[in-house]
Amino acid sequence: MWAVTDDDVKYYATLGQVKKPNVDYYKAMLPVLLDKVNEDYNTCFTPENMPPNVKLFLAKAVPFFSGASGLKSRKMGSVSYSFDFNDMPVAITDLLKRYRKARFHVFRPYG
Repeated sequence: MWAVTDDDVKYYATLGQVKKPNVDYYKAMLPVLLDKVNEDYNTCFTPENMPPNVKLFLAKAVPFFSGASGLKSRKMGSVSYSFDFNDMPVAITDLLKRYRKARFHVFRPYG
């Protein structure tokens, strides 16, 4: 798993134009979002080999999920948050469009 450093937080906050980032939140969310990109787009990006579009996506997605707009549910006792990744603006998700790979499924006729 990606061990996010303070320099990484500063870099992604600057890319996302966040003036006062919550360092702990960035350290928690950056690896989660990178894993989500790798899972959804069937890629194997690491912090060392990330293309610029993925870096921009991460920089814009972290502040998006820090607000209430990406929050689907919240639980206060023992703190539990749930995010809906489908509600992200197209301007953010279009950064990853080029990495979507076609998935083929076997056609099975009925009968």
